Amino acid sequence: MKNKRGPVSRGLRGAALSGILVLCGMLCGGCARDGGTDVSRLLGSPDETYEKQQGNETFFADRAVCYEGEEDPPVTTVYLTVGKGNEREGTDHTWEEVNGYPVSWYEERGLTPYACEAVLQVGDERGPVPDQFGYGELAANATVRLRGEGASNQQQKSYRITIKEGKGKWEEQKVVVLNKYFSDPLRFKNRLACSLMQTIPGMVSVRTRFVHLYVKDKTQEEEGLFEDYGLYTQVEQMNKSYLKYHGLDRDGELYEAEDFNWRPHSALRLATDPEFVQEDFERYLEIQGSDDHRGLLAVIEAVNDRERPIAEIIDTYFDRENLYHWMAFQILTGNREAAKSGYYLYSPGAADTWYFISGNSSGLWSDFYEKLQDPAWDASWSQGIHSLAENVLFRRILKDETCREELTEAVGRLYTEYLTEERIRSLAEKYGETVKPYVYELPDKMFARVTEKVYDELTDGLAEEVGAHYREYQESLKRPWPFHILAPRQKGETLLLSWKKAYVSAQEEAGYTVELSRDYGFEECIVKKEEVQGRRLEVEKLPKGQYFLRVCAHTSDGQSQDAFETYWTEAGEKIYSTMCFYVRGDGSIVVSEFHEDE
Repeated sequence: MKNKRGPVSRGLRGAALSGILVLCGMLCGGCARDGGTDVSRLLGSPDETYEKQQGNETFFADRAVCYEGEEDPPVTTVYLTVGKGNEREGTDHTWEEVNGYPVSWYEERGLTPYACEAVLQVGDERGPVPDQFGYGELAANATVRLRGEGASNQQQKSYRITIKEGKGKWEEQKVVVLNKYFSDPLRFKNRLACSLMQTIPGMVSVRTRFVHLYVKDKTQEEEGLFEDYGLYTQVEQMNKSYLKYHGLDRDGELYEAEDFNWRPHSALRLATDPEFVQEDFERYLEIQGSDDHRGLLAVIEAVNDRERPIAEIIDTYFDRENLYHWMAFQILTGNREAAKSGYYLYSPGAADTWYFISGNSSGLWSDFYEKLQDPAWDASWSQGIHSLAENVLFRRILKDETCREELTEAVGRLYTEYLTEERIRSLAEKYGETVKPYVYELPDKMFARVTEKVYDELTDGLAEEVGAHYREYQESLKRPWPFHILAPRQKGETLLLSWKKAYVSAQEEAGYTVELSRDYGFEECIVKKEEVQGRRLEVEKLPKGQYFLRVCAHTSDGQSQDAFETYWTEAGEKIYSTMCFYVRGDGSIVVSEFHEDE
């Protein structure tokens, strides 16, 4: 582990060790006189050589004890009685108001999401249970508000319940997050991922449990009955309490990636900087730990320093096992969101080392379900290594031959040892048996995304999907990198078409097939089609109208790659590797263009 504050004095460390040995000798000597063990026989001869094992380079490891009892019971029943609180604490809202607006509505107005008071109680289907949290409570012991921008737009909401000071903790947690996972037709994929990560070296997971939620609304001055809100997944909140419980440094830096591509955005600055604005900072990284951002800014600067080899940066700032196992896990589970969000960055207070910790993500195991909706859903640039290509850090890693080989080894290791077909099928079957009855009973039945038959097919296909992602990864190593088409521009009496470079290797340049048409199917009204070795093509000035430009990269051995640009038809069909643009009457061009500084 690299030290942020300089190495600890060896002299001080040695003096402390000597003092401990002397004290132990005195104590143990007393034991021997009282008939205890004669420790002189254990210490060895006076001329014993006391060689010490050197400390581990990394101290990043999860505590297995954290997950004990996670499966017992399979579903925990939670009762939430909600009522209006007071204006000073911001809890003077009805349950209808709390559920009335999406998170984006508050953000647009600079408001904190509405909250109300609540009594949180844990029990079983018969009611709260003695010795469980909240049993016998009559006064509010918590507050509750919506969570998750996407979830808050759905009819079924997700909630953040904060236990009040002096009211204890539930399972060592002051914040209880209940997620609906509305986009997951199985409603257990995130928990499956967390369970798998608990066994993988170098990775840290979070505690999860299935929760059956009942809510009684007293905000309308009515007693009422508890209403069944269906099944939720309770997910351990990543914060200082999480760090402490998992044996990590609670004073370390911890950030949740919101929309972070590892570029040095101007909003990312020290909290002591006069121009620091937390809201702007947290557009990219939400602060969950220390507000000392020096370590974060240092690693971002290093990652963007093209003069420094990426292998040296990894040695200085990252833990290889954690980094490569985390990347491999995202690739094998098809989590395309991992390029920008759905994870946490953690660094111990006394170290320069940064670790990846997976958070909530709805992107896991989505391919088979998405292809049911749209058989042409998957673009070539969303597969294998290219799913992470838009992130500066990952792109540099993947373009380095040695780093890429290390990642490939990690992908193979996880596929053959930890994300095995047997392991995934076993967990998926267990979770499916627990969750499916809730999914197809009211109230969740009203929001089920697939039929029961398809539910079973998707559950059975989870292991197969990992195998498909493994094969896609191997194929992606041979393909050119995805790239952007740039906006066409007038150049005298010609129109200049250009695009970014599709990286192949240090030894080979890609070739390109360029097509220009009035038809997005590129079957009729073809204006131009040409094979190009460079990254530009000039065509005659075009008359007024709508046009479609398609550029595909290829290698000498026939491997191909699409551009990132996608055209959506009126029918919702996706046309990959295609840019739509318009030539106006005055010759100007209108296009949804890619900006190089994004």
